Amino acid sequence: MKAILDTNLLVDESLNHPGYEIAVSSLSWAELGLGIRKATDPAERARREARVVRLRAVLGPGIPFDDAAADAYEAVCGLVLANGREVRGRAIDLMIAATAAARGAIVITHNADDFAGLEGLVTVVTP
Repeated sequence: MKAILDTNLLVDESLNHPGYEIAVSSLSWAELGLGIRKATDPAERARREARVVRLRAVLGPGIPFDDAAADAYEAVCGLVLANGREVRGRAIDLMIAATAAARGAIVITHNADDFAGLEGLVTVVTP
């Protein structure tokens, strides 16, 4: 089964998910890049950069947020709003979910609550 890893799994390098064909969204690469830029300590910045280089070598390019994902994003946001939750502040997580939905993949995350209310559109599992 196809699975897209949430960014939090990349931060702690949790890449071992037997039974899944894992991939990463290009959105996660963007989030990790932001994390590099936010590091003010040179040693921490270098550590983050090295982690991203390692991860990219293993996982390859990210799955793009394309028109199919944009269409799925509308459905994702509709479910979130229908459940009385806010989209603001969760856009990247919801875009990752939309990318997975558009590709028939699941999302693996440490923070399943970030994806609450998407049942029926995308499956979310925790390691």
